Amino acid sequence: MHLDAEFQGVAVPEAAFYAQLGLQLELLTLADLSEWVDEVLLGEGALDKFFLELYRHLRTGRAQVAPYLARACQGESFSVRPVLGWLQQRLATGAWPLGRAIRAVYRLRTLVESDREVGWIYGLAADYERAADGPAEGLREVYHETEAFLACYQEYTFPNRHQWLYLDAILPQRWAHLRH
Repeated sequence: MHLDAEFQGVAVPEAAFYAQLGLQLELLTLADLSEWVDEVLLGEGALDKFFLELYRHLRTGRAQVAPYLARACQGESFSVRPVLGWLQQRLATGAWPLGRAIRAVYRLRTLVESDREVGWIYGLAADYERAADGPAEGLREVYHETEAFLACYQEYTFPNRHQWLYLDAILPQRWAHLRH
């Protein structure tokens, strides 16, 4: 993932929030963060202390990267809908198997914004658990349900952030068209 392009124009606390969440869900690696920091530091803008310190942690104290990101976002919380968009990309491209995507979505259940989202997440996790030991057609159905749910978030990208309020407004209509 090209985080430099993805996070362009995103304030440091918000970028730190998404980077930390991406690491926790294993959507991002330390190598992804290292590439991002290298791109920012090699760019022509003014150097931000956040990136210099993150660079230092990435080179000398990798165990300190996640705590540093947590401190940098200062307990702030942002919409996890772009992260659901990242998960949609992983599932749609086949980069992640269904079980891994379900586990990551489930870990977001306490951070989503609406009860409908929470309900979908619990429902998908339960359906997956029931289907995991059964015939393949049960898993295919859960895959299609998960794919349809995550497709609701595919437009939540940072370059598309000016449309997030509109996307938030139409999200209930998208959920209404899902089978569950």
